[in-house]
Amino acid sequence: MTSNKLYWPIQISCWGIYITYTTFELIYFRLEPSHALALGFSNFIILILGTHLYRWFILKNKIDTLEGSRFYIYPIAGNLIIALITELININIFHAHLPYSDIKDVSIYNYIFNFIKTFRFILPWFICFHGIKFANKAKREERAKTEAEIHIKEAELISLRSQLNPHFLFNSLNSIQALTLSDPKIARDATIKLSDLLRVSLSYNDLKDISFQEELNLVINYLDLEKIRFDSRLNYKVEVPKSVLAARIPPMSLQLLAENAVKHGIGKLKKGGEIVVFASKKGNVLTFGIKNTGTLTSNPTEPKTRKGIGIENLNKRLLINYGITNGFSITSEDNIVTAQVTIPFKIQ
Repeated sequence: MTSNKLYWPIQISCWGIYITYTTFELIYFRLEPSHALALGFSNFIILILGTHLYRWFILKNKIDTLEGSRFYIYPIAGNLIIALITELININIFHAHLPYSDIKDVSIYNYIFNFIKTFRFILPWFICFHGIKFANKAKREERAKTEAEIHIKEAELISLRSQLNPHFLFNSLNSIQALTLSDPKIARDATIKLSDLLRVSLSYNDLKDISFQEELNLVINYLDLEKIRFDSRLNYKVEVPKSVLAARIPPMSLQLLAENAVKHGIGKLKKGGEIVVFASKKGNVLTFGIKNTGTLTSNPTEPKTRKGIGIENLNKRLLINYGITNGFSITSEDNIVTAQVTIPFKIQ
């Protein structure tokens, strides 16, 4: 049921309980039962209509959107008015004086005491009404904020993924450019392989994640393409267990690490080297990456990391998709550079 459908059952039952209590209280303090019932029914109608009219006024004028003191004056004034009307009718029409004493004459103290008593019992209605309104408002704002954040993240992901294809294309075209002068036939074969790679990579561009198997196929095709250029200077092997092939990973993530290994590692070594594509699963954590021959720096003046635009984008995607800030790492030891990604292990 919606809150609007619950409004009247709650309104009638809560005020009914309150009026039942006050009616029995009046009978207990020696007010005639018929007199007490008439007074109770009158109070029930006043409180139902009074609070309902207040609710209508608040919704119609959107008072709950006001801030600070501009808002608080309305529930205070509403409570005061309803309590005042109720007690004026109780004392002047039904002559319901102080039930706790023998005083029969209406005095200012009688008015004040009964007014405060009624005000105190009506106050919870205003607290509950505006509390529910504020809670619903906060929930709507939080939902709107969450939806906005999701849209922003989706836009960021689209933007980041769109930056990966030009990066990949630029590196691959450099490889083919080198081949056009030395071996035009191999260059033609490389162009065919590149077109196949681009076709596949473009189909991944709109996806949030893909299977490790799909990404691995893309990387193997890429390394085959690069091996045409590097020949014996580039060797690679795959150390990936079957248990991780169905895992979901960000598209073009392993591909990016392979590109960097070729460009910044093997490409800078006269004798070339080896690339190892690896992956492992430990508990609910998936680790995958690339190992390549080389070091992080070729001379002391170069930076000790090689995080370009592609790596920055990868870190952003890991943050957006998984909420992790340390998912990517790169280390160097014994002339082997290891770039790896650690993410939660998920299957579809």
